[in-house]
Amino acid sequence: WVFITSLAQVSVPPTPAMSGELSPTTARLNTLAQRCDEHPFRGRSVSVVNDLSTEEQLFLYEAARKLKQAVQNGEPHTDFQLSDSDIAVYLIFMENSTRTKESFRNAASYHGCKVNVFDCATSSFQKKETITDTIKMLCGYSVGQSLFVVRSNLEGTCRWLADAMAEHNRCNDIPRSSFINAGDGRHEHPTQEFLDEFSFLEHKNWDRTSIHLALIGDLFHGRTVHSKVDGLKIFAKVEVDLVAPAEIGMPPEYVSRMEALGYTVRKFESIDEYLAGDHVAPIWYFTRLQLERMGERVLDRLEALRNSVCFRRDQQSKLPPNTRFYHPLPRNAECPTIPFWLDDTPLNGWDRQSQNGYFTRIVLLGMLGGKLGADFKGRRTTQSVTTATPQVKFHTDNWGAPNFVEQVVAPFALGGLGGGKTETSGGYGGGGAQDKVECEDGIVVDSVGRGSPVVKIWDQLYRIRRILSWNVIGSHAVHQGDQNFGRIVLPNVEISFLDSKTVKKLAAMAPETELKVIKGGKVVSRYRLHMPPRIYNFPNIVCRNKACISNPSSMQREVVPYFERAPGAPPKSKEDADEVAKRYLLLCRYCERPHEFSEIWTMQDL
Repeated sequence: WVFITSLAQVSVPPTPAMSGELSPTTARLNTLAQRCDEHPFRGRSVSVVNDLSTEEQLFLYEAARKLKQAVQNGEPHTDFQLSDSDIAVYLIFMENSTRTKESFRNAASYHGCKVNVFDCATSSFQKKETITDTIKMLCGYSVGQSLFVVRSNLEGTCRWLADAMAEHNRCNDIPRSSFINAGDGRHEHPTQEFLDEFSFLEHKNWDRTSIHLALIGDLFHGRTVHSKVDGLKIFAKVEVDLVAPAEIGMPPEYVSRMEALGYTVRKFESIDEYLAGDHVAPIWYFTRLQLERMGERVLDRLEALRNSVCFRRDQQSKLPPNTRFYHPLPRNAECPTIPFWLDDTPLNGWDRQSQNGYFTRIVLLGMLGGKLGADFKGRRTTQSVTTATPQVKFHTDNWGAPNFVEQVVAPFALGGLGGGKTETSGGYGGGGAQDKVECEDGIVVDSVGRGSPVVKIWDQLYRIRRILSWNVIGSHAVHQGDQNFGRIVLPNVEISFLDSKTVKKLAAMAPETELKVIKGGKVVSRYRLHMPPRIYNFPNIVCRNKACISNPSSMQREVVPYFERAPGAPPKSKEDADEVAKRYLLLCRYCERPHEFSEIWTMQDL
């Protein structure tokens, strides 16, 4: 370094920045960014099936169909190739894989990209480095765009990386990276779903009017069947038969989502029970028993589980005509759900299914790399949960214009709690039972936990007061009657005491609560709090799924818990607590695990 004390004595030649010109590097990055903005797919990530809209998925399948036909017919197919050695494809597999890893490796080679097979076993992961730090480093090791194919036991990994790296790359002049989920725990496996749906379409001669299939095996741990919930939306009518014992049955949240989408869903405990009934599906999709994810309780019943979902010779005669079996593979050689003697029969659809992974993944890389889909005009997806919010009537300088606060226009006098018994706690208003809680001036947080059991309301009140640091002011009480509810009284407190962050926390901890501003013993303004559409950047929230990348046990310290309100209409203000809890489910942004609003809060560090 040379330090110059007198710039007046130095003649400095103009640099591109000084002359208003862009450096070659900056100009190239600006061009890449513009191309990403203009292309429907370049630079996007696929963390879950819904990261591609139904129309975008159909575009992928049609392009894969044309590519496969061109290859089979010996026709030119260079129009599908990226042919760009500046593009890097990283294969980062923190769990074992054969088909997914090798099909992506060969698909990347087909495109002429720089292929990097990242060795997790000898990497700094073994030194407790977070995946965020690792990816930050790898993003900068390519001249062009980087596409990361990631398999992890941490659910939501690709969603987090897509969020985090967008800002990192922008700040460090790095082209936008794409992240492709190659399987994350028992959450999803979107690229397997794409090749599965392609295989179903191929089998059905591209008829999308309806599909009837049976899902058989470990439906609890099997991420490939979880992805079916959204992947099957390409068909107009869907019938799904779930064949699995209760211990390894489809998680209720996925069943609920299927039913909400209009699918006809039936459940059976075993293949024998299924074949004994009517209307057996012509398409069977098996999964292996994922012993590595099962607990001891389930493993104790392993033999019974295998007998329920492993196909036998005597069952073959009971199948409908033209039945086809599919399987994401691998099969367990000791006790496969699809036995090896079926390999050379017409039931075998899994070999072609596996081959189709090569073509669908070529097309997906071509789309995200910007070669395919420039002319796509269909509906594009959004990568966040979008929900309807209540009509907002409230505006103040103190809180801004939050979309979860509703002003109740007509003020009314603050009476007592009404009939019934009231239990109080705290310094204000005394203790014991009384008929009403008086407040001349201040703020009353009313209707907390309406309709809940008394014990649950007490827990909710203590949680609110501790997390908001209100435990040293005011009082709180629980009213017992036809509808139990809680109340917090903050005497001699002005409305300016509640900033926007506090109000959002309160709304998230106690939706449908009312805030009442009291002057001279009268309610001068009243606001109803609804569940905020997004909850994040609070120190006291946590995803309860220990396999989620945002859970503290994952040790991915940069990941901030983030919840989005599940789609659905907000509850009416007079609905009881159970209905409020059902309607106000929160989804972790990363693993998509549903939580009741009370579950996300923790007081561990208070």
